[in-house]
Amino acid sequence: MAKMIDISAKLTSERPKLKLAEGKIYEIDDRKNTILELNQKMKSADIEDIAFIDEVIEMTLGKKAAKEIDKMDLSMIAYQNIMLAIMAAVMGESFEVAEARFRKERNKP
Repeated sequence: MAKMIDISAKLTSERPKLKLAEGKIYEIDDRKNTILELNQKMKSADIEDIAFIDEVIEMTLGKKAAKEIDKMDLSMIAYQNIMLAIMAAVMGESFEVAEARFRKERNKP
C-alpha cells in the first residue's frame, strides 16, 4: 500500500489579518491568484510610489479598507509599514523578518 501524506489540517481558508488600530482589523487576501497578480505588478512598479502602495492595499485588503486607511491620513513611513505587514502576511513570515529583509535590501550598495 502506498504511503499517504495527509496535509488536510494544513490547508485552511483562514486569511491573515492586519490590525492598524483599535477596531481597525483587516483581512489580507493571500489567495494564489491575488498574489500572482500582485507579483506581476511588482515587477514593474516602484514600491515607494504611493499610488502603487494604494493599489497593493486595495488588492489585498479590499476597496473599503483602502478608503478607510486613506482617510487616516497616515505618514509615508506608516504606509511602508503597512506594505511590509502585508508582504509578511502573504509570505507567512513575521513582520520583524520582513522588516529586517527590507532594511538589508535598502542598505545594499
